[in-house]
Amino acid sequence: MNYDNPNPPSGGRGQNPPGGRGLERFIHENRDAFDDLKAPKGMFDKIMPQERGVSPMWKWMAVAASALLLIMSGYIIGTKSSPETRVAGWDEFQEAEQYYQSKIDAKMELIKTLPVSHEVMSDIQVLDDVYGQLRKELLENPNADSKVLLSAMIKHQRQKLEVMDEVLNRVEKYKTNENDKRNEM
Repeated sequence: MNYDNPNPPSGGRGQNPPGGRGLERFIHENRDAFDDLKAPKGMFDKIMPQERGVSPMWKWMAVAASALLLIMSGYIIGTKSSPETRVAGWDEFQEAEQYYQSKIDAKMELIKTLPVSHEVMSDIQVLDDVYGQLRKELLENPNADSKVLLSAMIKHQRQKLEVMDEVLNRVEKYKTNENDKRNEM
C-alpha cells in the first residue's frame, strides 16, 4: 500500500460503489499491504493482561479471616438468641407457663362463643399486655430478680384463669336466671 499517494484507491473516501461494500472491498483488495506491518516488539505483552500468582500467605489469611468471621457470628447469634437460658428457674417456669396457657386457651375459646361485652375482651387484653411486660422485663433486664418476676408471672397466669372462670360463671348464672324466669311464665 502506498501511503504517499494523496488520491485514495478505488472504493476510498467519497466513493460508494453499488451494494455499499466499498470498505470491505478495499480491505480485501489491499490485504497484502495490511499484512506486511508487524506490531512493535513487546506490544503484545502490554496488551494482554499478565497473570499474577496469589501468594500462599494471602490464601492462609483469607481462610483465617473466614474462620474468625464464622466463629464471631456464631457467638453473637448464640448470645442474642437465647437469653432465657440464663434465667434461673426458666425450665420450671416454662412447664408452668405451658400448663396455664393451655387452660387459658381453652377458656378463651369458650368466652369467644358467649355473648360477653367488649369490655370483658379488652380487660383480658390488658391482662395479656401486663404479662408481656413482665416477660420482657425478665428477658431484657439482667439485673432483675428472676425469682420474683417468675413467681409474679405465674401468679398473673393464675389470676387470669380466675378472672376467666368468673366471667364464665357469671354468664352461666345469667343464663340459668333467664331460663328460670322463662319457666315461671
